[in-house]
Amino acid sequence: MGNKQSSNCLNGSEEFEKYNLERKTTLRQNFLCNLLRKSRWITTFFTRTNSDNQSQNRSITTIQATDCVIKNRPALRLDSRLVCKYEVLAIIGKGSFSQVLRVQHRLTHKYYAVKLVSADCGTVNNELAILSRVQHPFVIRLEEVFKSSSRLFIVMEMASGGEMYNRVVAKGRYSEIEAQQALRMLLNGLAYLHSIRVTHRDLKPENLLYSDATPDARLLITDFGLAYQTQTSEEKMTETCGTPEYIAPEVLLRSAYTEKVDMWAVGVIAYILMSGIMPFDDDCRSRLYTQIITANYIYYPQFWSGSELAKDFVDALLETDPDVRLSATDAVKHEWFMGNRNQLKVIIKTRPASDFTTIQRTRSTRSIRSVTRSDHGHRVDPREVDRLASDLQRLAKFQQHSTKHYGFL
Repeated sequence: MGNKQSSNCLNGSEEFEKYNLERKTTLRQNFLCNLLRKSRWITTFFTRTNSDNQSQNRSITTIQATDCVIKNRPALRLDSRLVCKYEVLAIIGKGSFSQVLRVQHRLTHKYYAVKLVSADCGTVNNELAILSRVQHPFVIRLEEVFKSSSRLFIVMEMASGGEMYNRVVAKGRYSEIEAQQALRMLLNGLAYLHSIRVTHRDLKPENLLYSDATPDARLLITDFGLAYQTQTSEEKMTETCGTPEYIAPEVLLRSAYTEKVDMWAVGVIAYILMSGIMPFDDDCRSRLYTQIITANYIYYPQFWSGSELAKDFVDALLETDPDVRLSATDAVKHEWFMGNRNQLKVIIKTRPASDFTTIQRTRSTRSIRSVTRSDHGHRVDPREVDRLASDLQRLAKFQQHSTKHYGFL
C-alpha cells in the first residue's frame, strides 16, 4: 500500500513528467534515425516563424510517409546523404527546372548553396564536367554532388552577394572605379578559363555573382551550362548559342568562332555597368542582330559615366572582327586599367559601321532598371539565326565599305 502511494506521488511530481518527456523525445529521435537509415529519401518542410519581429527559417524534417498528413506546405524530396551532412536552412531560388537551397555544413558550420535539378538535364551534366576541372578565385567552386536515380543535388560555393544584374538595377549604373574593379575580376577569371581552353558562351550580369554583400566582394563566374572546352587551341566552335543581347557577330554570321565570343560579351557588360542601359536593344530580333553585326551602339551622354579611356576599352571589345578584338590577357593590360584616372586621355575613335547608323536612331534606350528577366532571360534560337543568316552576311559585307564616327550624340 505504501509503495502504491509512493508511486502515485512520483506520478504527480515534476521530476517524473520531465523524465517521461525526455524519454519520449529520445524514443522518437531513435525511431526517426532508424527510419532515416532505411529510407533513401526524406521530405523537408519549410515553415516561417517570427521572433522579435524578425523572420527566421525553420526546417522540420519528417519521413516521406507523412506527406499525406501535413498539407498546404511546400515539400522537397532530399537525398538522405545530403541532409545527414548539411542542415537545410531555406529556399533561396526557384526556376522552371531547378531550385536552390541555402544549407549549412553540420561540422564546419560553413554555408553552401545546393542546386536541385533533374539528373537527365544535359546542360547540367556539361556544367558539372566543366566545373570539376576548374579552380580559380573568380570562378564559382563546386564542392560535391549527390546523385539519385532522378535528381542531382549540386553543392556549390555560397555567393550571398547576389547577381551583378541586381546591383546594376539597384545603383542605376556603376561608377567608373566600380566598373574597373568588377571587370578586372571578370577578366582575370576569363583569362584563366581561356588558358585551359574553356569558353563560357553565355556571359551576362545574371551569370555573375558576388561572394558577399560588401562593396569589395569577389566576383564569381557562374552558370557553365553552355560552356565548352576545346581539345586543342586550334579547334573552333560552331554551335549557335547564348543570349541574344550578348551574342557575338561571328556567331550570328554562322562562322566558326573562338573564345573571343566571351570578350564581346565583356564589352556589352562593360557598357551596361557604366551606362545602365543596353548597347544593343530591340524587340525585333532582326533589327537587334543588325545592330550587333554592325556594332551599332552610341554613348549617350545622359547615361554614360565613363571616361574617354573607358570608351576606348569598350570599343576594343565590341570589335566585329574577332582577330582584332582584345583577348582577356590583353584586355586586363589595357591603358584604362593601367593608367591614372586623373590623367585620362581624350581618345576619339573612328570605326567601320554601316550607313544604317547615319539615320536617326529609333531603338530603345530603356534603363536596365526597366528591363525584366522575361526580356533578357532567354536563349538564342538557332533556327531563327539560320533564317536571318544570309541577310546578316550580306549586311556585314556592305558594312566593310562604309565608316562612321563613334562618340556622343
